[in-house]
Amino acid sequence: MSISFSAPNRLLTYCLLFFFATGLSGCLTIEETYEFKRNGSGFMQYVVQLDDLADFLEALQESEEGRDFDLPMEELSLDDLVPDLANVSGISEINLINDQEENRYGINFKFEHLAALNDALNIILVDEQVSTPHTFFSMDNNVIRRTHLMSKNSMAGKFIEQADESEKLRSVLQSMNYKLNFTFAKPIKVVYSVAEATLLGKKHKEVEIEANLKDLIQDTEMLNTSIVLK
Repeated sequence: MSISFSAPNRLLTYCLLFFFATGLSGCLTIEETYEFKRNGSGFMQYVVQLDDLADFLEALQESEEGRDFDLPMEELSLDDLVPDLANVSGISEINLINDQEENRYGINFKFEHLAALNDALNIILVDEQVSTPHTFFSMDNNVIRRTHLMSKNSMAGKFIEQADESEKLRSVLQSMNYKLNFTFAKPIKVVYSVAEATLLGKKHKEVEIEANLKDLIQDTEMLNTSIVLK
């Protein structure tokens, strides 16, 4: 059996479907990285890291549930997003990440302003249940806000129903993490987030925010974050 998804955020959905369909364990990390300059321009990177993918694929082929599964590696590439991103005003230097040795797949680019960043994220982080454009980032004086987009009615959200009935599936979800990394030109005064947040970098100009997928699917607003800059 082979599967494919047209949704640009299929990396998450595709990997979740594999882990749940086979019952095999695997470590997955989704990571968004942002670097903001004083003028509002910056850099964004979206990456899915699949740890121990070779061991997982070997176990998949040996398992009774996985014998008929087909995992075409080209499905993990986001190359089909490049034309749409290239048409977004204010987006430049688009690069694909297809690192089969490190099992890292994603995309990065530079943006000129928050409007361009939001337009680009509406291409990369599409939720199949949301038809209107989402405002991922907004800025008010020295406060920058980032709101997450994950519908409980999406395919990822439906997995939690199975996890509620299975300790194995709960464990798999808890081993998968969603991380947000921010770097600013100004120091950070305070961070408001339900998810775990850690200040890093010289004079606290960097912050990491992290939640496991089990908690995030149960509370889709967990990664909503307000960062106050000095």
